[in-house]
Amino acid sequence: MTTHRSAPLLEVRADAQGVIAGYASTFNGIDSYGDTIQPGAFAASLAKGLPVMLWAHRADAPIGRWIEVREDSRGLRVQGELNLRTAAGRDAFESLRAGDLNGLSIGFRVPSGGAEQRGDLRVLKTIDLAEISVVTIPADPAARVDSIKAASKPATAQELQRALQDLGYSRRQAAAIVQKGFPALAEADAAEADEHRAAAALEEVRAALATLKL
Repeated sequence: MTTHRSAPLLEVRADAQGVIAGYASTFNGIDSYGDTIQPGAFAASLAKGLPVMLWAHRADAPIGRWIEVREDSRGLRVQGELNLRTAAGRDAFESLRAGDLNGLSIGFRVPSGGAEQRGDLRVLKTIDLAEISVVTIPADPAARVDSIKAASKPATAQELQRALQDLGYSRRQAAAIVQKGFPALAEADAAEADEHRAAAALEEVRAALATLKL
């Protein structure tokens, strides 16, 4: 069974390329579930590989990937890339940037012998980390986003074309806009329409020829 915990004293920042960074968990604090995580608790799990990045612990809603997860003196430091080519990744990024949400939460299992009960406090000494999610409501109300940066301008024509494609323009449309501006979009649309009509006519000819052969 996977347990979910939101990080206390969370700090997250998101840059223009959809990279987020912060702390997914902090050591020696007490969360709203009465757990505290000791330094070194994630070491064995991280040696096996990185956790996945999800939206609100939903296994069917990946939003990117974690590229660095490590322990430091404060807690579990993470850096990841939101997949801005997917609707879920873009939604998560825009929500973070707008300040609509600001939390991270870890999904984990506690192996046998990995926890010690001390009165009402459960001390987690070893954790099998399965995933880290972007969440709306972290367990600790003090968890806050550190900073959000506005999207930067594309520095090259290639970056501009890629950005336009990310917005939904076809490769031909994006290239036309980059080369000639938005007035060229109509020309690109007409060219694509001609291609579609030509392809459809060719299929009709092939179908007719197949009928004649019969």
